[in-house]
Amino acid sequence: MRAVTLGTYLEVAASVGLDGPSMLRRAGISPEILEKPAHQIPASTVIGLLERSAKVSGCENFGLLLAEARTFASLGPITLLFARLPNVREVMRAAIDFQSHINDIISMSVDDVGDTCLIRLDVAAGFWSVQMFDQYVAMAYRVLTEATSNGWMPDCVHLVRKAPDDPAPWRRAYAVPIEFDATFNGLSSTAEAMARANPNADATMARHARQLLNLVHVESVDTMVDRVRRSIILLLPSGRATIDQIAAQLGLSPRSLQRRLDDEGEQFAEVLAGVRRELATAYLANSTHPITTVAELLGYASPSSFTRWFAEEFGKSPQAWRADQAAGEEAGPPPTWRR
Repeated sequence: MRAVTLGTYLEVAASVGLDGPSMLRRAGISPEILEKPAHQIPASTVIGLLERSAKVSGCENFGLLLAEARTFASLGPITLLFARLPNVREVMRAAIDFQSHINDIISMSVDDVGDTCLIRLDVAAGFWSVQMFDQYVAMAYRVLTEATSNGWMPDCVHLVRKAPDDPAPWRRAYAVPIEFDATFNGLSSTAEAMARANPNADATMARHARQLLNLVHVESVDTMVDRVRRSIILLLPSGRATIDQIAAQLGLSPRSLQRRLDDEGEQFAEVLAGVRRELATAYLANSTHPITTVAELLGYASPSSFTRWFAEEFGKSPQAWRADQAAGEEAGPPPTWRR
C-alpha cells in the first residue's frame, strides 16, 4: 500500500488522543515515510496499525476519520482523468483499469442487477479489516461524488461491518442511507444515475490524462487465482460458484481454468474453500448476520450443511466461534490463504 494511505494518520491519531509517531514506530513504520506518498508499505503492517489504533483509542470510526481527512487530489494524477470522464460508470472503468495507481490489495467491480448498479470493493485474501473497509468505502464515495462535482450520489452505502455503537459519524459522512450488516462493501446506484453526464467532462483532457497514466503505469499482478477468487465471491450467494460457472464467466473451459490454476499451484476446490473460510470468519466476527444468512451468503443450501463444514474447518460450531470472538478469546485458527 502507498504511504499516502496514512497521509492523514498523525492528525487523526492526535485528534483521538493517540501518540501517532509512537504508534507508527511500534508498527515498524518511520513517521518520515509519510512525507513520501508513493512509498510502499506492506499492507499487513498498515492494516494492523489501523486496527490497533481503533482499539487503543476506543474510536470505532478511526478508518472513517482517515478518509474524511483526505482530499480528492491525494489520489494523485489519476484524479486528472476521473474529473474529465463523461459519467460515473466511466470513472469506475478507469479505476479498474488503473487499479495499481490506487491500491494493491483492494479490487473493484461494477455489477448490474436489473436497474441497480452495485459498486463492490473486495480485498486480497488475508487482508479483511473493518477499519480498512471503512476507509476505502468512504474514499470511493468521496472520489465518485467529487469527480462529478456532486452531480452523482449513490442511493445507498453498504458495509458488512455490524452497526457501530454510535452511527452518528457515518451519518455525518454520508448524505445517503447506510446499510450496516450488508452482504458486501461498497455503494449502489441506479443504472440511470451511473450514466448521468458529468458537467466537467472533457474528452481531450481525459485522453491526455490517460496517456500520462499509461506512461507511469505499473502493471499489477492479477493472477488467475485472484480472478477466480473475485468470481467466487460474486457467485457464492446464488449457489453458482462452481468451476463450470466460474470458467464460463472468465471465458474459459473448466479444463482450461484448472490448467491455469495448476500453473499457479492451486486447485479450484482449495480456492473455493479458502474464500469460504475467510468470508465465514469475517461475517461471523464483524456482522450480526444470523447463521442462516451466513450460510446463504456462502452458498450453502442449509444452515446444517454450513455448520458441519465450519466445525470441520475450525473445530467448533459457528455459534461457538462467534461467542468466543465476542468474549475476546482465541477462537480457532485464523483464516488463511495459500499462495
